[in-house]
Amino acid sequence: MEERYLITGGGGFLGAWIARRLIEDGARVAILDSTLDSPILEQVLEPAHLERIHRTCGDVVDGSVVGGAIALSGATVVIHLAGLQVPACRADPLRGARVNVLGTLSVFEAARASRGQVRSVIYASSAAVAGPPVDYPAAIPDGAHHIPRTHYGVFKLANEGSARVYWEDHRIPSVGIRPLAIYGPGREVGLTSGPTKAIKAAVLGRDYVISFSGRTGFSYVEDVAAAFAASARRSTEGARAFNLRGSVMTVEEFVAVLESVIPEAAGTIRVTGPVVPVAYDVLDSGLESFLGELPRTPVAEGIRRTAIRFRELQARGKLNVRDLES
Repeated sequence: MEERYLITGGGGFLGAWIARRLIEDGARVAILDSTLDSPILEQVLEPAHLERIHRTCGDVVDGSVVGGAIALSGATVVIHLAGLQVPACRADPLRGARVNVLGTLSVFEAARASRGQVRSVIYASSAAVAGPPVDYPAAIPDGAHHIPRTHYGVFKLANEGSARVYWEDHRIPSVGIRPLAIYGPGREVGLTSGPTKAIKAAVLGRDYVISFSGRTGFSYVEDVAAAFAASARRSTEGARAFNLRGSVMTVEEFVAVLESVIPEAAGTIRVTGPVVPVAYDVLDSGLESFLGELPRTPVAEGIRRTAIRFRELQARGKLNVRDLES
């Protein structure tokens, strides 16, 4: 049977790149998002890609909306990305729980109600299920005991528990992937969006301040999208949750690499603010065992590709700069 994919939150950063990857592989893709107006899709996808996506506008918390999108698209796999980031969950925990937790339950309920049409749910968990590095004396395996220090992390950990219950009670297979700091064209919101904004500022010749510091794992978005797409194509059983490590370095080291790729940016990017309260020394051997060898784009190459895309968009008058001004 031909696989068909529904991406919730598909108008966002990661959703756009996963859609691009699946479309380039010849798959049929639909997205469900809270708005049909997505500047990020237009920054990430080419016009030919956009023509091949069916878009549905609606609230992921509304089960009838999700079920309708599944029925309309004929989706056999749901890739669930809809959610609010760390700052939004901190500012309004009730809204964060509604979207991140109830939205995930809505997706699993709709998958259950599809009576076998949806064969699996692939969803975005997060490395934020972990607390800060001081809580972990050694490298962190997939199944470590976690005590997150943000509402966002608590919500993501709850979603992993819900996924496990849906497997145990209803035999709905699922895969959750836990990235750390994802960067690349289209990343405009979230606690760790600063490095991408810094690349954009460097391309535009602007000063920029990254508002977090310390060490974390940096993953180029095409690598993360490839992991989600490959997970969606795999047949699986159980409720799996996998770490995704990325390239571990300090934010200051990331900026130094940026300056080596874009020398004219030297001295224009500063780093300030608190350390991200999420452990970075995670093991992703479980995901590699599940999918095979993972793509691991070096940071310098990821920054170079991001800068090239930003320059292309700038030349076409399509480069969004509102995220630098907020």
